[in-house]
Amino acid sequence: MHFIDRYAYTNRIRNVDPACKVALALVVLLLCLVLNRPSVGLLATAWMWVLAVGVAGLPAGDFSRLLAAEAFFLVLMTAGVALSFSIAVPPPGTTWMWQVGPLWVASSPASLTMALHPVTRALGGAAALNFLAMTTPLVDLIDLLRRLLVPSWLIDLIAAMYRFIFVLLDSLERMVTAQDSRLGYRSFRRGMSSAGMLTSGLFVNALQRTRRLQTALEARGYDGELRVLPSIYRQDWALWGTGLATVATLILAWSVS
Repeated sequence: MHFIDRYAYTNRIRNVDPACKVALALVVLLLCLVLNRPSVGLLATAWMWVLAVGVAGLPAGDFSRLLAAEAFFLVLMTAGVALSFSIAVPPPGTTWMWQVGPLWVASSPASLTMALHPVTRALGGAAALNFLAMTTPLVDLIDLLRRLLVPSWLIDLIAAMYRFIFVLLDSLERMVTAQDSRLGYRSFRRGMSSAGMLTSGLFVNALQRTRRLQTALEARGYDGELRVLPSIYRQDWALWGTGLATVATLILAWSVS
């Protein structure tokens, strides 16, 4: 999460109105879900890569590795759709079959096509959300939520939870380092004991930090809303044009498939 947050603050379209980036990501996500064609999902993934790398200036390797990790996870999740397993007798109506001892693994073009739809659809949506997460920091999203008149208590809760993610990650790293330096993971039994102490210690640490945060807010006159200065954004017409081209090509790919 640290490198995602770092890129969100340092990309070339950091100061672009977040409404534009959120609208583009949500439209692409909805098109991937509604149109449900492998060509649409793959084209959406390619367009998001172009927008992230070419327009936002994100490193191509990092964005590609993130997409590859998500694609690998999606393929594993849909392996049960593409493959069928049976013992001793191969399932009927299959084109490809492999035998591993008494276990038969079979597949067919129909099952592969059925598995391809959710993989490409989910990958296109994930690419759109990756583009949004790596180009728009949380402070911009919070400012957009305020403009959309989202209740202030919900916005403050989102901001506090997001902040505590990084605080607890730092605490977790320090605790693991301290335990490892004392040979806390030299064996399985000792490692399980250390993991239990780590979990309880992290819970107590989070509770103490929450109480200190509440005390600090009340000492500064907190009345239920965290007030911050509004940010000034710019419009990027190149991003708007590329977004419209993305939506048009996705609809065109669906119509011809």
